[in-house]
Amino acid sequence: MRILFVTHRLPCPPDRGCKIRSAALLYGLARRHDVWCAGFLDNANTPELRSETRQSIAALRQMCRGLLAVPFSDRLAGSRALGGLIAGGTATESYFASRILEQGLSAWSEEIRFDAVFAFSSGIAPLAWRVAAPRRVLCMDDLDSRKWQELAANAHWPMSSIYRLEARRLAERERYWLARFDATLMVSQREADLVTEPQLRAKVHVIPPVLPGWPDCDDAAAVSFKPPVVGFLGAMDYPPNVDAACWLARDIWPLVLDRHPDARLFIVGRSPVPAVRDLGSDESIVVTGTVPDVRRYLSAMRVHVAPLRVARGVQIKVLTAMAAGRPCVVTSCVAEGLGAQNGRDLIVADTAADIAAAVVRLLDNPQQAQALGQAGQRFVRQFDLDEVVGRIERLLAGGEAAAEAPSLAGANRRETRVQKQPQREPALVGKESRGKYW
Repeated sequence: MRILFVTHRLPCPPDRGCKIRSAALLYGLARRHDVWCAGFLDNANTPELRSETRQSIAALRQMCRGLLAVPFSDRLAGSRALGGLIAGGTATESYFASRILEQGLSAWSEEIRFDAVFAFSSGIAPLAWRVAAPRRVLCMDDLDSRKWQELAANAHWPMSSIYRLEARRLAERERYWLARFDATLMVSQREADLVTEPQLRAKVHVIPPVLPGWPDCDDAAAVSFKPPVVGFLGAMDYPPNVDAACWLARDIWPLVLDRHPDARLFIVGRSPVPAVRDLGSDESIVVTGTVPDVRRYLSAMRVHVAPLRVARGVQIKVLTAMAAGRPCVVTSCVAEGLGAQNGRDLIVADTAADIAAAVVRLLDNPQQAQALGQAGQRFVRQFDLDEVVGRIERLLAGGEAAAEAPSLAGANRRETRVQKQPQREPALVGKESRGKYW
């Protein structure tokens, strides 16, 4: 098939949850089909990410028939989001609006007869919809409108009112795109069950999370740190992660220190906002910012904690830690999205005292921690990339996906490959304000 893969954030590099998941699906589709990939390139000029970004772009060039990458400015996008709300639209769709990306997709559409369009995230749906193709599949993962509702419940005025407005308008747009795309993917049954209208529900398919590869956490390559390390992994400019990091450091961590005064907390993730950076003033807390290889920090962790109080869909950061064999302590909203079993695959706790107590138990009992980490690793590896991609292929081709989640069967199945034509040089579109090539 000739597939157009449009994403709101190109996985260059795959350093946050949505980019890790899109990288896995993009890789799975591109090794079997001719794929053209288009999307936004965030933080392209960040010094610490510049080398990784270029390496990731080079990898995409080898993988795809064409690549259209538009450098993305969060500041300009924020202005567009505010303007969209004022004009009566949604902040989400306005945030990812792009004249240059639209023009690039239009040029491709005139030149290439795509068999299918795969849109990764509802925010990119308006751009993907403009491309002609017999089939269109939207990977929504979860309902972002519900996330805005939850943020509104925990925010103060005036942000609470703004969040509620976005939640209401975005819910209408989600129904709109559910009706128009041929199929929509959700990452869990919990999210799929939120779609109750029969005509829309018939188009929803649960596709479980997959990762592009399992982290190889060699303890010899770990960050050198003698005291026991507890860690939290995630993009530290994402509001739910910021809230979780601050709650962890201020309310949970002191309770852990009471039992393990030599312990250290690693808050690992890109772009920490000032509130997160300030947490590093405590000598027992390390705020890393962007790191070249998250596996080295995962290797150092005795326990991984994800104390999110707002969580939709599946938290890829937790799956990454579980895949690396790290025992995880999470809140109920995180566990519900994963579908993992409390006490077998991970530990669920919701109060500061309970979370701290679970962390202390794991630090006190290395054998229990190891067993929990191994169980979590087995849980994550049940989701096979080949099976997930196979179901997506059937949807892109017009077939139906099986209702059940993929199993371990087929993990060693021989790959199905399609002979590809020689690749053209991908287009790399420059900053939107200038429209020059980057």
